[in-house]
Amino acid sequence: ENLTSEGIYTNLVTGQEAREVPFSTHVACTVELADINRDYDVVVLDEIQMLCDSFRGFAWTRALMGVRCKEIHVCGGTEAREIVQKICKMCGDDFEIKTYKRFSELKVQTESLAMSSTEKGGYAKVQPGDCVVAFSKPDIFAIKREIEKSTPYKCCVIYGTLPPEIRAEQARRFNDPNSDYEVLVASDAIGMGLNLS
Repeated sequence: ENLTSEGIYTNLVTGQEAREVPFSTHVACTVELADINRDYDVVVLDEIQMLCDSFRGFAWTRALMGVRCKEIHVCGGTEAREIVQKICKMCGDDFEIKTYKRFSELKVQTESLAMSSTEKGGYAKVQPGDCVVAFSKPDIFAIKREIEKSTPYKCCVIYGTLPPEIRAEQARRFNDPNSDYEVLVASDAIGMGLNLS
């Protein structure tokens, strides 16, 4: 959406939706749907650390070794560096690593909001801009209710099975400094394909 709004017309292809933009020159897709039968100038392969994932790693391997392009940029955790370097060497490709600083600092609390998972009132310590990660949909909504009951903040929610347009809207609300939604409660789905500030 951002690229298209800036005049760089981009198709979107995911398992949940396909948006064909007239006159598109770019494609953004989930790695499983990467077209390895088409020629590209440049491919950007994000979340490369997923290469080592026992469930979805095949898709990153397929894309890394199968896309037909002049240049591939892989982005993600440095834990994948060694395996990517080995694959490049085996394929006779050049390998160059560049590291970048985050646009904003990611801060992990040094202590828990609560002394235990059963302690009541721990979420009263949540601050604007915080993201609380939970690992089940019922927990996400229970945490959202507790935060909204014990603080003056409204919460956005993001989880994996949320429809893409709703997920994008929730991310937009959380990122918008003029929005009333100041806290995010999410599953680990926030780590895949969303830009949050």
